[in-house]
Amino acid sequence: MKLKIIAMMAALFFSANALAAIQITERQARNMDDVQSLGVIYINHTEHEAEQALSQMSDAQGAKYFQPILMHEPETNGPLRASAVIYR
Repeated sequence: MKLKIIAMMAALFFSANALAAIQITERQARNMDDVQSLGVIYINHTEHEAEQALSQMSDAQGAKYFQPILMHEPETNGPLRASAVIYR
C-alpha cells in the first residue's frame, strides 16, 4: 500500500514538471524546425521570480518553450520588466 502511494506521488511529481515550459536560447529556437511562435509575453516581477513567472505565463498560454528576449531593471527598486517569445 505504501509503495503504491509513493509510486503515485512520484508519477504526479514528474507529470507536473513535464508540463512546465522550458527556457531555450535564440540558437535553439532557430534550430528547432517544429516550433511555432505564439507571440511575446511581458511581466513585472522581482529578479528572483522573473524566470519562474515567464515559465508560468508561457504554460498558461499553451507554450512548450520560452526564450527571454529582454530583462530590464528600472532605475528605482521597482519590479524587473521582462519579456519572452513563446513557442509551441
